[in-house]
Amino acid sequence: MSSVFIDSNVIIRYFAGDTVAKSLLEPIFYGDVQGYINSIVFSEVIFVVIKLLTGRRAYELKKNPEIVKDIFDKIMDYIRFLQQYFDELEINEEIKQLASEIIKEHGLLPNDSLIAATCKHYSISTIATFDEDFKRVPWLKVVP
Repeated sequence: MSSVFIDSNVIIRYFAGDTVAKSLLEPIFYGDVQGYINSIVFSEVIFVVIKLLTGRRAYELKKNPEIVKDIFDKIMDYIRFLQQYFDELEINEEIKQLASEIIKEHGLLPNDSLIAATCKHYSISTIATFDEDFKRVPWLKVVP
């Protein structure tokens, strides 16, 4: 079975009804491809979900934790979705060190460098993303 790392923008666009994102995720849903994420993707997706569900900005949410508590059940639906379809790969010290090298060599921002480093560490050569920056990483095949 082939493996693909799924960037947060693909999952978020899937939630928004994007047909390209849907076509990227369907092989995972059908069990034909193994999909992976890490804690960076998990955090980015859930943060965007919270902002979309509440219509609030981060600083408003920080000052009003009750808003987040009130939508906890809805948030859990999205967390269960991530847990059901994607294996979450751990970020360890070796990955953090590699991410630093990726920032230096390829100019990726920290979250993206941690994603690229996770892929390299776990020998995942394909990433599904709409972020063109990953095309600067020579060991990654970017789809679409």
